[in-house]
Amino acid sequence: MSVKVTVKENSIVELSTSVGGKEFEEAKEKALKKLASKIQIKGFRKGNAPISMVKDRISTYEILNEAINLSLNGAYNAAVNEALKENAGVRPYNSPSVNVTKLEETGYEVTFTYTSMPSVKLGQYKGLNVALEVAKVGAKEVDAAIEALVNENAMLVLKEGPAAMGDTVVFDFKGYINGKEFEGGSADNYSLVLGSNQFIPGFEEQLVGAVADSKVDVLVKFPEQYVKDLAGKDAKFVCMIHEVKTNEKPELNDEFVASLDMKNAKGEEIKTLEDLKKYEKETLKAKAERDAKDAQFNATLEQIIANAEVTIGETILKNEAEELKKNLLGQLQQNGLTYEQYKQITGLTDEAIEAQFVDQARAEVKRNLVIDTVGRTEHLTITREDIENFYKNIAAQYSMEVEAVKRAYGNNDQAVANQLFSQKIMNFIRLNNNVEEEAKAEEKPAKKATKKAAPKAEEVVAEEKPAKKPAAKKTTAKKSTKKEVKEEAAE
Repeated sequence: MSVKVTVKENSIVELSTSVGGKEFEEAKEKALKKLASKIQIKGFRKGNAPISMVKDRISTYEILNEAINLSLNGAYNAAVNEALKENAGVRPYNSPSVNVTKLEETGYEVTFTYTSMPSVKLGQYKGLNVALEVAKVGAKEVDAAIEALVNENAMLVLKEGPAAMGDTVVFDFKGYINGKEFEGGSADNYSLVLGSNQFIPGFEEQLVGAVADSKVDVLVKFPEQYVKDLAGKDAKFVCMIHEVKTNEKPELNDEFVASLDMKNAKGEEIKTLEDLKKYEKETLKAKAERDAKDAQFNATLEQIIANAEVTIGETILKNEAEELKKNLLGQLQQNGLTYEQYKQITGLTDEAIEAQFVDQARAEVKRNLVIDTVGRTEHLTITREDIENFYKNIAAQYSMEVEAVKRAYGNNDQAVANQLFSQKIMNFIRLNNNVEEEAKAEEKPAKKATKKAAPKAEEVVAEEKPAKKPAAKKTTAKKSTKKEVKEEAAE
């Protein structure tokens, strides 16, 4: 296969190649059958008419268009593999854009454009000895855990006296600015825990001392960093208090402990206060050990990342930062906020927000690349057996059929392979850096899946299903389409 490789600025790579001969003829045959299956001929069920009868209803353009759709993914993979033989630095980082520059009945010429994988030079990633620091668990921690348990089992009851911090006030309120009620400043039968800081500063404190069936005027000033229409303005909230409630805690004794119906790790019932103290101490110690191991692993991983030298192109950072911004905008929309309101609340400028996104993108990309490079350097692989065992373990865990598990995962073996590959790298890092806990790839989710690259394997690892590709227009060769191919980069 002939491939012309052009490396441009900002790590942009162009691969130009052609598809023709037997490969394209087979693609056209498949295209004809696929298109024919959608045509209804009187006297035949849809798709069952002979090819000879439906062929005249399908244009040459349609066949060529579909043939490109069917062959483009293979052409891209082959072009990348051919280019990598000469230059390992052109491994794709992202999906390519596609430009079909010439189209004939015998084949087509195409150019794939993408950003190459950033340069990664690993530093020390084995033999690191980060200390395991387990927090001590004493009587203070145990008492706090039991107090939290008591609070969880407290009941809200009506209170005759005035409201205090920690009490719940049920009330109606209306907000006014310059004597006029403003939008979004009122509610009925609102339950507010005083001291929860749900409202702007100064509001909740003014409800302390309120009693049921009373009226309280709350005078506040909205913060300067708030939504534009309200920022910095004085407001009055007229509050009609309906109820004051307080938490009535159960008495801490053996009877209370028995009512919890709890069991320890051995399945033994916890009946007395002493049993509960012992249980909480064991639980807190186990959690402290887990937290310490997680902290040890995270510190080890951060050190490996810090030891590596990674050169990331501005194009990659820009694209990743844009994705982070899209995610933020989606979250804001879900919370009923606009981007402008977000800027007002945070006090950040467009430039400051963009800089934050770029910094976050740089950190995430570097992390993913370093993790991936460790796996590739150590020739870690995921086999077909690994994937099948994953499905079987999930099936056994949830009492499901294996095929049902596969369907639940969208029959996406490649996604499973990526997840297992990431887990295997994490396990490797643990085992080679004196990190005490070894995660099991079949049972534990990955800390964070490596984002771009898929694992290589000596045995079969299912490839992603090809998405429909952009096709060339039938007009002149120079009038070509240019869309993104959805597949991940071929290894």
